[in-house]
Amino acid sequence: MRVEIREVDETNIEDMISVCNPPTISEAYKKGVEIKRVWLLEMLRTYGDVGFVGYFNGKPAAQLLTYPEKADPTSLKRENVLVINCIYNPLLEAQRKGIAMTMVEKLIEKARGKYEFLLTHVFDTGEFLSQAEFFKRLGFKEITKEDLYYSFSGRELKEPYSGFWKGGEEYKRSNEDIGKVLIFYEPACPFTYLWAHRSKEIVKEIAPELEIRMLNGWEHPEEFVSRERNWMLVNGIPIKSLPIERETFKEEIKNALET
Repeated sequence: MRVEIREVDETNIEDMISVCNPPTISEAYKKGVEIKRVWLLEMLRTYGDVGFVGYFNGKPAAQLLTYPEKADPTSLKRENVLVINCIYNPLLEAQRKGIAMTMVEKLIEKARGKYEFLLTHVFDTGEFLSQAEFFKRLGFKEITKEDLYYSFSGRELKEPYSGFWKGGEEYKRSNEDIGKVLIFYEPACPFTYLWAHRSKEIVKEIAPELEIRMLNGWEHPEEFVSRERNWMLVNGIPIKSLPIERETFKEEIKNALET
């Protein structure tokens, strides 16, 4: 058994990307990968790092993706906060080998002195140990049940995560959104583009006459934030389900169109 943790640079960007690849790669997912690749290069050249890749017997098995909060135009843009966007180890034979824990430990070592806080918005895939429990074991503390932080200074971080994964708040319907569909995605994850594309196709099945716009939230931050970070609006109504819940998703769209 051979485990290696490497920082991401321009020579192993493809390794980081490959960790999350699904068994079947569609054209929409490839487009999402292109968007992520451009974003990774921009983050590297502007800020110097984007995280780590964990290798198991020479194969890329896990990733830890980070960026400075100030880089995200949809966020609070704090100078002293480094965001852990996601941590993922899907390779069955590489699990329970301490790879994810070692990546976070190396991140803490590297970020010390450069940032005051690490911040993450946890979510669970249902596959492994809950992310919240994982980060708590490494010294992270709760702001909310989903927002956890690590403090280098001992100071408390009171304001939670505020980026794409936060999830939409209550949105006051605007006349400019009526009769339209807005779908937002973010550049750090190819799946958000894939979901946006699938959502667009489903809407076209239901109401082909509707105007549909797919927008990169980082490139259109004012439009995203002004809609309370709701990833999708149909006829000015936020959609809460996902296209993987196809029938529920379609029903929610139909209800929004009738409102």
